[in-house]
Amino acid sequence: MKFVFKMELIRLGVASLLLACTLAASGQDIHFSQFNNSPANLNPALTGVFGGDLRFVANYRSQWQSVPVAYRTASAAFDARFSHAFLGENSQIGYGFFFNNDVAGDADLGWSKAGLNLSFLRKLADNWLVSLGTQIGLGQRSVSPQQLTYGEQWNGDVFDPDLPSNEVFANTSRGIFDFSTGLNLHFQAEDSRTNMDVGLSIAHLNQPNTSFYDDDAIVLPMKTSGYWLGVLALNPNFDIRANLIFSKQLTYTELVAGAAVRYHLSAVEGKELSAQVGMAHRLGDAWVPSAELQIRNWTMGFSYDLNNSPFRAATAHRGGPEFTLQYILKKVKPPKEFKSCPIF
Repeated sequence: MKFVFKMELIRLGVASLLLACTLAASGQDIHFSQFNNSPANLNPALTGVFGGDLRFVANYRSQWQSVPVAYRTASAAFDARFSHAFLGENSQIGYGFFFNNDVAGDADLGWSKAGLNLSFLRKLADNWLVSLGTQIGLGQRSVSPQQLTYGEQWNGDVFDPDLPSNEVFANTSRGIFDFSTGLNLHFQAEDSRTNMDVGLSIAHLNQPNTSFYDDDAIVLPMKTSGYWLGVLALNPNFDIRANLIFSKQLTYTELVAGAAVRYHLSAVEGKELSAQVGMAHRLGDAWVPSAELQIRNWTMGFSYDLNNSPFRAATAHRGGPEFTLQYILKKVKPPKEFKSCPIF
């Protein structure tokens, strides 16, 4: 019995230590395995860079449900673009709005952010487009320490939740202003599905303070991401798709590479129907099989992280599922010239 009590004390002590490290360390960003299906979070320069007039994207990720430190991430975004005479014939403005919410662990350590994406798009040649983007966001960091248990709440015989934890938080939430930017180069082959995006984004240029203890040294550090997204149309029915991203934030790095095959049952505009299967790998962390289904303007995607890092001892390889849903609206364009035809 004493051994069980000691192990409980050790467990509580480790949990408290992990919480302290989490709250004292600089924050890390949300991330999606299907990063190519979350353009608002990948690079603000991708705002308005799509084939259509209006785009709505939703993402949801549930990670590590098999252990008591589940991470749940949701994102929703909208973007579009417009032209005007003062911009010139070859330029457009992209604009969009986004909302992100991330909740982690027993203390519901949360990160919510909403804001505006803006981009300036410039046609360089018949098939090339360059865009410069910026993201302005307002966010909040929050934590619920009352949901945790501490070693100080062990009275020598049993755990007593009514005992004080002796943990003092100056704040349990904090507002944040965040600023990011990015550059993207887009290629679109004429009369083909073949296209490519290559870009660089820098998030948290202002490095906002995220401390619950009013410590000016605890900031959200800048994050730099470089990526390549490509689609190669092999024939009227088959595409090869490939994606690559490298991100760095302080000492944390992430490298994800993936490829997929898409089969088009119908490529007729307004009657699109295609299916895709693929595989990606997050270096040192997980294999990510995925599948997508496109029905007209809707695209639905699913992936599952198969964890292969040392943490697999706790997760049994179950990293977690991720879902994406995208809708692109294409408005009917009036003809450039209209000739009436009299009825006889």
